[in-house]
Amino acid sequence: MKKLFAIAVLGLVLLSSCVKGFDGVEPEPTPNPEPNITTKVPNSFDFSTIQDVQLNVDYSSCLSGCVYFDIYAANPLSDDVEPVLMDNIQPVYSAYTDPTGKFSQRIKLPSYAEHLYIYTGNFFVGEQLLECDVTNGIASVSATAYNAPAQARAMTRSGDSGQTTSLETLYMLSNIVDWQTGDKTDTQIYNNWHTPLGSWNAETGRPSYIISSAEAGNLAFNADEMAGIQQTIAGALTAKGHCDQRYRQSYDLTLKQNSEVAVTVVGSNSCWNSTIGYYYYTDTPKSTRDINIIMLFPNTQDGQSSFIKSRGNKYNGNIALQRGDIVKLMYYPNIASGDYSGATSVFPAGTKIGFILKSNGWGMQKPNGNKVYYNSYTGEIKDAKIARQYNSWAASTDGLSYCQADAGQSSADNGIYSKPNPNGQARTAKFAYENAEGQQYAIVSFEDACNDDDYDDVVLALKPVGVFNELPTPEPKKTTVNGVYAFEDLWPAKGDYDLNDAVVDYQHDYVWTALNVGTDYHICKEIFNLTTYQNYVTLTSGLALTLETKKTPSEIKMKKIAKGSTVEKEVSFTQDGNVYYLTNDFKGELGTTYILELIYNTPLNSDAELAKIKPFIYRSEGDKNWEVHIPMEAPTAKMNTSYFGTADDCSDPSKGLYFVREGNYPFAFYLHGVNISVFEETILKRENESKRIDEFFPGFLEWSTSNGTKNQNWYIK
Repeated sequence: MKKLFAIAVLGLVLLSSCVKGFDGVEPEPTPNPEPNITTKVPNSFDFSTIQDVQLNVDYSSCLSGCVYFDIYAANPLSDDVEPVLMDNIQPVYSAYTDPTGKFSQRIKLPSYAEHLYIYTGNFFVGEQLLECDVTNGIASVSATAYNAPAQARAMTRSGDSGQTTSLETLYMLSNIVDWQTGDKTDTQIYNNWHTPLGSWNAETGRPSYIISSAEAGNLAFNADEMAGIQQTIAGALTAKGHCDQRYRQSYDLTLKQNSEVAVTVVGSNSCWNSTIGYYYYTDTPKSTRDINIIMLFPNTQDGQSSFIKSRGNKYNGNIALQRGDIVKLMYYPNIASGDYSGATSVFPAGTKIGFILKSNGWGMQKPNGNKVYYNSYTGEIKDAKIARQYNSWAASTDGLSYCQADAGQSSADNGIYSKPNPNGQARTAKFAYENAEGQQYAIVSFEDACNDDDYDDVVLALKPVGVFNELPTPEPKKTTVNGVYAFEDLWPAKGDYDLNDAVVDYQHDYVWTALNVGTDYHICKEIFNLTTYQNYVTLTSGLALTLETKKTPSEIKMKKIAKGSTVEKEVSFTQDGNVYYLTNDFKGELGTTYILELIYNTPLNSDAELAKIKPFIYRSEGDKNWEVHIPMEAPTAKMNTSYFGTADDCSDPSKGLYFVREGNYPFAFYLHGVNISVFEETILKRENESKRIDEFFPGFLEWSTSNGTKNQNWYIK
């Protein structure tokens, strides 16, 4: 009994430094240490959660240039009828292919990522979600190019037979339609559309007023300009994602000078056969009945959406447009009275040009005798007489869109009629491709319904260059790698192994840039963010890191964001060579984010050239430091190495063994591919203080005892 009592007292003494105070009251400790071990044999497991993978991704058959892609360890798409990217699933890796559409590099992925989902929202890549396994350290996928069905292309070339300007079958362009019967109602939202530009093929909706590049002259895009536009669109829009609010402009394109204007079809990425018109004004319209809409494209479908790939037979060959089609806009000074006289191709300076899309406007036509000129996909409404449709208009002007919120239709259509627009907000994105000379090329993209907000359903580009008001340009893409560091602060003494004494949320961003249009993307900047968290401790430790670079940055910026703030302030961390001491009081600055920003004049070409940081906790002891690193990581030159081999530590620098102990619990570890949210309901909760980590992560011990070969996802709950 005396021996047992002595062991218990010793355990309490060792743990007293880790007693957590709460509201000024120190509770009785509730340690639950690992059973005492009589003979120390170091555990050689490094507790790594990282795997090296040779990744091969091939989009070359899509002929889409550099393609940005994300890798997920779980399916990122919702299981809705029309899936979207889920916000609660983040990629574990992202990168650009080379200009041929290929990527082949060794990268680091979380060990738990055994089945990969490779997703690109690139507008010009038909393949969306690819899957593969990591086998023997290798993962490879190839996309398949999509070509429009032969029937669709044939009907696009059907010529001018059956030309029309009639809106009789396009009765839904201005009026609400009964979604159950497809009949036109008496509720009119917009004025009747005008058709002065010309006729269109009655079967396909292809306009007769499309002009050739030769006819368009300098209003046509050359190959380099179109490459820049495509590169910009690929950077701004992500299919099934969420369009950046910066691009959802509420104002229309305003001409800075008298000018002609031409619209070029960049493409369609929608299941719908929609209809687009344009309008213009100087005084902002106050209601939907204050605009005069001119027919631009009766049928926006170009046959290139992934939906058509899987359901092309549902479209009855209803393809009207080809990417690159050009229409010159016309200005009718007396259009408000229905008078098309005085028409001119030159718009006055100060004119605002707006666009409106009627969702599935062409696709909702009723059969004409034995001929069907609409898309027959009815969605979840199995007994619908016409294609599933929305009473929805997407205008480029704030207040002029319209969307009827109908609970009955939403219920009948599996509830995906989910984004009503009661205030008529603009449902287009407007942004620009900016060339090396700073000239802007205006781009307008549409969101065609009310079930998502990726804004890539139809995309148009306008010329001439530089005649419109300034538009936002897409920010560079970046790859984000997340992880969490957790440290016990009792080393080298035996701890309670709750691993919550010092917890650090880690984020590594690297920013991509293309030096020229059509060239490879390179990494021009790296940003390391470390944010501090902990449970409750009485010891005061600091946080530091060692920076290792493969290429020397041209500049290193040091910044800090205080808890509760979003403002980055430049600071000067104490440095000792490549060691940065971020704070000497970890618990005194909880919630603070410490930032190192590395800028390169000579960009990095691959993951192999990326910098690396090694965070650790420390306490200053004169000219030496007490330090704790993750297992097998060597300390800094200032480490007081006399701690090695004492108490519970089994380090042996001569064998490359650092910060190791006997048994299955480390003093620290790094978890790759997660953020702090994993710990918010576990080790960071007050009631879990002094509980071993396997008590709330039951899979931990099997992972630890198998040297990481089993239960690699133990920390993903």
